[in-house]
Amino acid sequence: MKIALAFSGGGVRATVFHLGVLARLAREDLLGNVHMISSVSGGSLAAGLVFAATNNRWPSSAEYLHEVVPKILHLLTTQNLQRSYVIKSLMFPWQILSGRAAVLGDELERRWQINGDLSDLPESPRWLINATCYQTGKNWRFQRDLMGDYQTKYIVDPKLPLSHALAASAAVPGLIGPLIVKAKHHRWQEMRNDEWHSIPAKYKRLHLWDGGVYDNLGVEALFKPGIGLVDGTDFLIVCDASRPLGSESRRSKWRPGYLKASMRLVDVATDQVRSLRARMLIDHFKKNPGSGAYLRLGLKSKRPTLRAHTPPEATASSSGIRDSHWTEQPSLTDEEVDRVSRIETTLRRLNHQEFSMLFRHGYEVANGTLARYGGESLDQLPRSRVLLRAA
Repeated sequence: MKIALAFSGGGVRATVFHLGVLARLAREDLLGNVHMISSVSGGSLAAGLVFAATNNRWPSSAEYLHEVVPKILHLLTTQNLQRSYVIKSLMFPWQILSGRAAVLGDELERRWQINGDLSDLPESPRWLINATCYQTGKNWRFQRDLMGDYQTKYIVDPKLPLSHALAASAAVPGLIGPLIVKAKHHRWQEMRNDEWHSIPAKYKRLHLWDGGVYDNLGVEALFKPGIGLVDGTDFLIVCDASRPLGSESRRSKWRPGYLKASMRLVDVATDQVRSLRARMLIDHFKKNPGSGAYLRLGLKSKRPTLRAHTPPEATASSSGIRDSHWTEQPSLTDEEVDRVSRIETTLRRLNHQEFSMLFRHGYEVANGTLARYGGESLDQLPRSRVLLRAA
């Protein structure tokens, strides 16, 4: 089975939720089956942390559980990325010439140890890091050997720090500024007759913002309406850690009223687009059983089967993986699920309790897919009717 993963945005809330989902896959020794990853914002940070913890390669399932998770836990509970970004922006304002996201990228490298260039990423799994191009209004993608969008065209074999690509993907309006790409520093090309041809740059500068503005689920590269999954993948897991849209959003006593109103409108529009994409995906999964699963932050159910399984105590799984760090404990209560779902979309440091609950929630939501169908193994999903919908 060839798995495709779509990791949504949502700041560090999304980052840890996605890590919990990966842990559930790792318990079935399925990380080696991941062939494509498409990520946005906090989802990009999650994948970036995983790659960084293993020197820019994809870990085995056992390595993820034993080594990667503890490393990331330490980083996210000791390093306040948001505070260091703000301090750096104020102390060294000339660095903003490359965009505020460039400052964030430098802090990702310094604080979270995300090193190397895009070219240092492995060929497999293929990782698509999504941003939004302000000039074209299209989905800009960073890949190992390519970056651009279909209107601006492309830069082949780009020389760009991985940390800056992640910062552009996470450049949330109102929180982080854009990454500025100066056209003169790159060679622009387009594909004609199966060959790359040089073309003049269409813009002098490009401003790359949060990928969630265009597609907060990160699914466009993996799923085509009316067609289905992209070639080469069998099963799509969409991990949606978007924060539920409440009566208020982006509260801050430091922002003037007009800016809070503007950000609120952005949130409303983004939530509507996400909802439409989610409905389209769920409809496809219904009509094509065994083609994918939709995992939603905040999922809770009164059905006991959704809480029948928790991370098991130091026992060998069917894959032979052991992890003494996992202990039997009750699943999150409805109140705890509500609490983690309301964690704001920021890049601040998490405390250990927040990390633990978010991680467990991601694990339990993924695990609920198996529990609802009698504890089936994920390697049997393509042959079963698997669908996980938000309550």
